Amino acid sequence: MSPTPTTPTELISVAELLPAFEFEGLIAHGDSGSVFKARQRSLDRDVAIKFIPLESSADRSCAAGAKAMASLAHPNLIRVYDSGEAGGFFYIVMEYIPGKSLGHSARGKAIEPRQASQIVIAACEGLAHAHASGVIHGSIKPSDILLTAKCEPKIGNFGAQLQIAGDVCPRSDVFSLGLILRELLTGVAMDAEASARAVFPDLRLAAICRKATHPDPAQRYEDTTSLGDALTRAIAPVETAPSAQKRQASPLLRPKPALVVKGGYAGHALVRNCAVIACLLFSIYGLWGYHEAQQERLTRLQLEENAKPKVIFAMPASDVAEGMALVSWDR
Repeated sequence: MSPTPTTPTELISVAELLPAFEFEGLIAHGDSGSVFKARQRSLDRDVAIKFIPLESSADRSCAAGAKAMASLAHPNLIRVYDSGEAGGFFYIVMEYIPGKSLGHSARGKAIEPRQASQIVIAACEGLAHAHASGVIHGSIKPSDILLTAKCEPKIGNFGAQLQIAGDVCPRSDVFSLGLILRELLTGVAMDAEASARAVFPDLRLAAICRKATHPDPAQRYEDTTSLGDALTRAIAPVETAPSAQKRQASPLLRPKPALVVKGGYAGHALVRNCAVIACLLFSIYGLWGYHEAQQERLTRLQLEENAKPKVIFAMPASDVAEGMALVSWDR
C-alpha cells in the first residue's frame, strides 16, 4: 500500500510524530493500521507501536481497549504500555515480541497434538485473566497470537475486535480458540469449507473441538478456563499401575498378629493353632507307630517263610537242551 498522509509507512513520518522513540522498521501493515518496531529511549527497551487513523471504525474501540489492556499483566497477553493521539492517528505502545504469528508459523501444517493443545491451553489462561477484568477479545485469529522463541503464545490485536463485557460473553472467545485448535490439529484453515471434513489425530481432542465450536453458545464450554482444563486432562499422561512391591498385599497373604494386643483375638488364635499342632503331632506319632508295627510283622513273616523247606523241580533232559528254568514252589 502506497504511503499517504493517513498511513504512516515511512520511518521519517512516524519519527516526527513520536520523537521519544527511535523507529527501526515496519512490522506489519493492514487496513486497520500499521505496526512499527521502535526503541523507547527513556527506558531503553524495544516496543511495538501501532498507528490507527482517527475517525476510522477502529480508533474508538482501540482507545477503550488500550485502557483496559493497560491494566492487564499476564505472560500470555501482549502488554500495553501507553496510548494516545498524534498527527491524526491513535497510537498504542505495546510489548515487542521478537517472533512470528501463530498463523504464519502453522499455516497449512498439522501440529503435534500435545504441543497444539499446550499452545491453546496457554491462550486460555491469558484470556481467562482478561475476562476476569471484563475484557473480551471477541474474534481471535491465528494471526492475533504471537509465538515467542519458546513457542509461548501471546495474544494481541485486541484493537477493533476488543469488547467490554456486556456486549459479548466469554463463550465467543471459546469458539475462536476451538477453531484455532482444530486448525492446529488438522492443518486445515479454520475458514475453509474442507475444515468440516478434517481428520483429527485424537478422538478426545476432536470431541473438545466440537464442543468448543458448537453453534449454540449454551452448549460450548462455559469459559476459557473450562476449555483449558478439558485440554489439560486430555493430554495428561496415562497413570501406570503401581509396581508389584507397592501393591497392597492380599488379606490372605497378610501376616497374622503374633501377640495379644486387645480384645483377646490373638489369644484365641494362639490356642487354636496350638491345638492344631498337637493334633498333627499325635497323628504323626500314631502313623509312625503303625508303620513300626507293620515292619515288625513283615519281618516275622519273612523269617517264618525262610524257615520252610523249598522244592526244586528239575526239567526233563530234552528240555534242558532248549533251556533250563528253576522254579520254586510252595508246599
